[in-house]
Amino acid sequence: MKTLLKPGINWLIIFIPISVLINYVPALKNDIALFICSCMAMVVLSSLISTATEHLAARIGAKIGGLLNATFSNLPEIIFGTVALYHGLIELVKAAMTGAIIGNLLFVLGHSMLAGGLKNGPQRFSVTRVSDFSTGLIIASLALFIPTVYQEVARGAVDGLSHDETMAISLWIAVMLFLSYIGSLIYTLFAKADPVTEEREDEPAEEPKGEKPWSKKKSGIVLGVSSFLIAVISDYVANSVTVVENAFGLTHLFMGVVVIAIIGNVAAQTTAVRMAIKNKMDLCIEVAVNASSQVALLVVP
Repeated sequence: MKTLLKPGINWLIIFIPISVLINYVPALKNDIALFICSCMAMVVLSSLISTATEHLAARIGAKIGGLLNATFSNLPEIIFGTVALYHGLIELVKAAMTGAIIGNLLFVLGHSMLAGGLKNGPQRFSVTRVSDFSTGLIIASLALFIPTVYQEVARGAVDGLSHDETMAISLWIAVMLFLSYIGSLIYTLFAKADPVTEEREDEPAEEPKGEKPWSKKKSGIVLGVSSFLIAVISDYVANSVTVVENAFGLTHLFMGVVVIAIIGNVAAQTTAVRMAIKNKMDLCIEVAVNASSQVALLVVP
């Protein structure tokens, strides 16, 4: 309770009931206000997911802790993407996924390195791990690029490329990406530690400062409730986004790459910055880059 009442981003939790009231009370019905309040609610829910996963990872080594943080930090993208697809907002989902990948690699990682450097000076990280993460991203980039190239090349052919053929290629690539994701998990969990971080690999993550670490039960409850509320709030966002775009002359591309991506990256951003400030650059990089990798290898497929 103290964590929720602590001054800061958690105060945005007030926007959750406000969003519900705006959606269900006819006298308060306003799509623009609903969109803004829902976005604020998603920010605090993403932050709560980040906090809960940090407590869960408090006694886990850097490898599993990084995977845990990256996995749950992608919950907003997974839930919002599913809800938006249900509403037929395909272009918005594609833009949001693209923005999530770019945002995690550039904004989240860059901001974290800056914060960690200002706090701790020169920082060290495992080159081997960075190479492993980059390999996954390269595979995902090439795989996602293939259907577009194949379709463009086939347009010049006499028979062209049918919709069924395009779907078949996309489905096979989705399966390949998912299998690559499973393989990367296995490799990350069982790969030999790099000398730079070998002596710290099995150390527990630092406990959140100034408060008693949450129990697994409490962390699980917070994760479950936050995930459910994000699903509800995502439905509000999906229902009101078209009105906001028309009112301000915005496009699905801008809303997805900028607005939705920033909201979804809050969890990864807060976790990565905390790890960088604590001089845990391996965990910081693993959270940021794994978040992008998991969007490309898991969320997109």
